[in-house]
Amino acid sequence: MPLCGLPEEKDWPDSCNLNLYEDGDHSVGWHADDEFLFQGKFTDCLIISLSLGGTRWFELKSNGEPFEMHRVLLRSGDLCTMEGLMQKHYQHRVPKERNSCEARVNLTWRWIASHEPRCGMQPTVDMRKRHAPASQELGYRAKRPKTEAQQAAPRRKRPARAVETDREK
Repeated sequence: MPLCGLPEEKDWPDSCNLNLYEDGDHSVGWHADDEFLFQGKFTDCLIISLSLGGTRWFELKSNGEPFEMHRVLLRSGDLCTMEGLMQKHYQHRVPKERNSCEARVNLTWRWIASHEPRCGMQPTVDMRKRHAPASQELGYRAKRPKTEAQQAAPRRKRPARAVETDREK
């Protein structure tokens, strides 16, 4: 992350998404990275993307101007960032390219800004530090105490399920 202006590990992103485009037929349509988890539609955010493998077009269009579109050719090793409120005002895509047969991997790093109430990482991430604690702090968390209803309920065994494999087909 030092190449992205983030020399201190404590400032590094806490999530990474990997997309595989096996060939030019694989694409992703117009969208914004506006998931509630990352808050990119409501607050300034930084998204860092690394392209590896085949060369592909990355296209941007404004939500306000119907004919405003920009294209960037991303080659292997290229870093691309989306910053500020870009997810609120723009959409992006990687279009199909019939002439491309090379595989491409895209790694996208972001910071989780708002965990869902059921998210298992919620109690372990200190958002003031903007990074997850050391692994020894995560590995052996104490279990939550059972509620009275859970303690009183009889323990049920789950029935075994048959799983069909490719060999059985």
